[in-house]
Amino acid sequence: MNIDPNLIVSYLGNVIEVTILIFTGMLIFKLFEQNKSEETKIVKKQALTDQLTGRGNRYMFQQVLDKLISKKKKFAVCFMDLDGFKQINDTMGHDAGDELLIALSDTFEHKLPKNASAYRLGGDEFAIIIENIKTVADITELLDSLKEELNVPFNIANTNISLQYSLGVAIYPEDADNRQDLLKYADDAMYYIKEHGKNGYYFHNKSLKAKIENDTKMQQDLRKAYENEEFNFSIQPRINVKDIKKICFEALLYWSHPVLGKLSSEYFIKQADEIALTIKLDQYILTKVCQKLNELKKKGFKNIQMAVNISNRHVVKEEFVDRLCQILNENNIEKGEIKLEFIDNIEINRVENYKSMFEKLKNAGAEIIINNIEIKHEPLVAFKDLQIDEIKLSSAYVAETAKFNDGILNDIVQVCKDLKYKVTVGRIDEECELDKSIKCGADYIQGNLIFKTMEENLVEKFLEEYSNYKNRIENMIISAKK
Repeated sequence: MNIDPNLIVSYLGNVIEVTILIFTGMLIFKLFEQNKSEETKIVKKQALTDQLTGRGNRYMFQQVLDKLISKKKKFAVCFMDLDGFKQINDTMGHDAGDELLIALSDTFEHKLPKNASAYRLGGDEFAIIIENIKTVADITELLDSLKEELNVPFNIANTNISLQYSLGVAIYPEDADNRQDLLKYADDAMYYIKEHGKNGYYFHNKSLKAKIENDTKMQQDLRKAYENEEFNFSIQPRINVKDIKKICFEALLYWSHPVLGKLSSEYFIKQADEIALTIKLDQYILTKVCQKLNELKKKGFKNIQMAVNISNRHVVKEEFVDRLCQILNENNIEKGEIKLEFIDNIEINRVENYKSMFEKLKNAGAEIIINNIEIKHEPLVAFKDLQIDEIKLSSAYVAETAKFNDGILNDIVQVCKDLKYKVTVGRIDEECELDKSIKCGADYIQGNLIFKTMEENLVEKFLEEYSNYKNRIENMIISAKK
């Protein structure tokens, strides 16, 4: 059979063309799949990586943690939180804060050994996983070495910043054999060191676990105590040095515990603050004090003021301040009858946050006292804008063991006077403390040496008998001035 050569050439050409098309298609598909795989890897990497620092993120940390737990080999997990990071952001700006986080991450990258890996969980929170450990000494050696590296200041925005941090450690499987408890215990240990000195590390242990369980139990009891109205206040008189007929009674919160008896606020206020109960307690006691004041006024007692301790952590919340003003208005409190004593230091860079809130309270008739402020010239001057009425110093400023001499004390009081602040010295228990308080020019004095704390239901009797105490008080003041 004769075959036309042209047909053969045409046929072979078609076969080659189809083959090329198939091969090209396969190549394109393979390249597409490779590209798709690369994109998938990139997306996956992005999902597991913190975008700022390049460290593994919280999701990656949890994946690694679960994998290690499944292997059932001993390892340690550390939670790390930077101390004072907010202040760096506030004073130097967020760009400087980001630069510090990147610098810290670079330190992790180059200084941590191969058996340790660091992750950024968010904000200024990091985690470190330490594998292949046999003893606690393996962990402490690594953490001591890291601490030494971090003691070298970072140069951020042409400023040397000494980094401080709190780090908590939990060990698998000794402390916990599951992710949830392991993370909780590391977190608990971190907060423990943060509250007890900072700038170091702390291992979770049985005593810490017991403390946390006790704290949790107390928080539960505090909630029930508030519902059952187990809180009340005692009273301690505060004497006006220049006019002893005028008395201010400071209300001191306490808890009538059904088993432990009367507990002062120092015993429970920290736990109350943890569960945001201090807001309710401040409002509750202010209401009670206003009612007590009105009760005394109706019985004819005059020249009386009442002071109530308030946690100023909440005073920047407008709804909280509005509620305090409402309580004062509902009880028809006249100007100057109630003193609100703010018991925590006010950060200098937050003065503006307090200004409008204090104005509201003063317009409602309250006087403002700042209790135990950090005595420096700059804060005293800055607080002038807050229009506060009084500075309260503890007896530590007038004690024999005070860190500064009488001349410095006199200067502090004089600065207060120049700024139109009244000065109170509280917790006076020794005659030498009273002498210094009077000589430095204090306007008000308070403490067990003058009058001890009494139950609020004894105030009326105290006022009725106050004329019997006046001579003693006058003599104490005269003697102190000599």
